[in-house]
Amino acid sequence: MHMDFRVYQLTYAGDLTARGAEFYELLRNLSKVPGEFGFNYCITSEISFDENIITGCLSEEHAPDINSVDDDRNTFVPDVAPYLNTMFAIDLQEKRMIVQHRDYPPSNLDRHQSMTRLGLLVNSAFEEVYRSPFNYLVTHRDVTDDDFIEIFNNNRITLLRVKLFDTGRFLPDDAEIFEDDELNKHWIEGWNSDESNMHEIVLKAPGRGGNGDLRESPIAISLLNLPRKEITELNYWKEDGQENMSRTDFKKFRIRGIDRHTQVISAIDTIAREVYQRRAELRRFSLIQDLE
Repeated sequence: MHMDFRVYQLTYAGDLTARGAEFYELLRNLSKVPGEFGFNYCITSEISFDENIITGCLSEEHAPDINSVDDDRNTFVPDVAPYLNTMFAIDLQEKRMIVQHRDYPPSNLDRHQSMTRLGLLVNSAFEEVYRSPFNYLVTHRDVTDDDFIEIFNNNRITLLRVKLFDTGRFLPDDAEIFEDDELNKHWIEGWNSDESNMHEIVLKAPGRGGNGDLRESPIAISLLNLPRKEITELNYWKEDGQENMSRTDFKKFRIRGIDRHTQVISAIDTIAREVYQRRAELRRFSLIQDLE
């Protein structure tokens, strides 16, 4: 159970925090805006402001896919048009904005249109407060093996996928695979004598209902000790079930414990708390040098 976010960097050069409360109040009081085909969109009133983080929800009206029956004529008629939510947060301190990366099943909604609408709404308040356009850029996050190793060390692992290279595939003499020194020495000698020229290794252990854990596998530990490799995927188990993590997943800001079915007010509380607690991680999403 999680929600993924794309991260954007704000390009405003000055301080955003000093007038943050004023900016928040304008966003909180924005009215509905008429969109294409007579469908409205808005930032809902559940928006919050705490620790210089504004967290809210873009809600977009779309064509209903549910019909009801007219009692007088016994014919199907469209029901009230529903709204679809997209969660977002703006960290004024870190000059980052996260926007829910989601699917848009209604035919009159899509990711590009939602970002345009959100940008227009935020810009209307931003320009009034900061006297500058609300500009943002898509960020990039460098992914390293350390990101996977931290998960590996702290969870039951049931799948490990590692890419090998022509160089750096030999274990160093000081690698600690076993506690027994003699066994460790022979294992390293055997590993380094392999001439199979493998380019990828996938290890699997029993998942649901099983007790497999690749943290107990000397092969898995050996792979993590290679001087050069690329960990590309992990399956791991937490109390609430199985999770999968790939390099693509790390390029999104993932918040656990909420999903598209979570009530807006509960999602806002969770998102605001996670952004505040994970600001160091958020700073790793960057495209340009931070502006002073």
